Amino acid sequence: MKRDSGRKPSMGDVAAAVGVSKTTISRYLHGEYGYMSDETKARIEAAIKELGYRPNRMAQGLKSTVSNMVGVTIADIGNPFSSQMLKGIQQELRARDIQLLVSDSNNDPAIERANIEALLDAQVDGLIVNTVGGNDAYLTAYCTGGEPKPMVMLDRFVRPLVCDCVATNNHEATVEMLDHVAAQGFSHVVFVTRSDRGVSTRSIRREAVERYLAGRGTSGGGASADGVLGDGTSGDVSLDEGALSGEVLVYDGGVDDLRARLAAVVGERGVGRVCLFANNEESMRDVMEAMSELDGERGHVGVCAFADERWARYSGEGITCLDQQPVLMGRTVAKALLARTYDGGDDEASVAEAIAVDGVVVAARNDGHLLCEVPAQLHIHASTRL
Repeated sequence: MKRDSGRKPSMGDVAAAVGVSKTTISRYLHGEYGYMSDETKARIEAAIKELGYRPNRMAQGLKSTVSNMVGVTIADIGNPFSSQMLKGIQQELRARDIQLLVSDSNNDPAIERANIEALLDAQVDGLIVNTVGGNDAYLTAYCTGGEPKPMVMLDRFVRPLVCDCVATNNHEATVEMLDHVAAQGFSHVVFVTRSDRGVSTRSIRREAVERYLAGRGTSGGGASADGVLGDGTSGDVSLDEGALSGEVLVYDGGVDDLRARLAAVVGERGVGRVCLFANNEESMRDVMEAMSELDGERGHVGVCAFADERWARYSGEGITCLDQQPVLMGRTVAKALLARTYDGGDDEASVAEAIAVDGVVVAARNDGHLLCEVPAQLHIHASTRL
């Protein structure tokens, strides 16, 4: 390789000669071989001798400090789903004697950015980010610039993928739930969600609903993704006779607004069995509160949601849940970060992974028994996108 003969060789020169990252060279110099192969160690040793590289021992001593702390920023720590993910994260970190620092973003992108900077100032060794959305450019710049501390995203992510992420298999899980709704004899499904702008999980689920409905029938007038996202209106899809019809209802107002819109939908459908499919537990609670004053319509209305499976187990015949297994998600994201941060898995040459945790459909009770329970699995995809 060519370099300026008037300057001392740098760590970057050694990395370029070997074809690995500077992080790998740094680990070699600190004796942190992890999963480093004997061949890689031999090539690094040879390059150091050939180039005459001499590390700055003072800087090396500073950089060798490991805090044994990991930082996590959560979009909304008041959400029970978030607390369960944190429980899983803590289980894995405690087993490795790693301290966890937790910050709450309160669904505010600016607070999330401040949280990340504060955690980095606290000298954490790695980051877990459950993003609120709206910070894609910031997160991409962080992951692709300089030598960032390892980051793994949880539940939500940016596209194209710039770091490992752990999320529910949202598209497949949504389709599985819709199949279950149709099998239970419902004729119309209403997917209820807040705006999905900047929130990957919501947009993937909404798109899955729209594709499912469009694939089973013919598109009705006025249904468009832009309309659903832009002004909070419902996009209706008309299907063949006997098939499941449906629509997407995006609401950004309060429960009173949702109540009026649900009453209109249920009233319009008459005697047909309507199922309200809530995007998450927050929307499910809004749906239940909105429907509480529509008792006359409850006979032909069902409810399903991405929610904790205990809602299905303890709600009689009322709610079918798609449990995302947040504790498992937390454990999985912690393992991914530990591998990147402490176990030699963050080479620049390595591809970001999308790790999908399958949701579990737990149906409402029927004569005291669960109608359906599908076991979870893990899928790891080396990919630039989910």
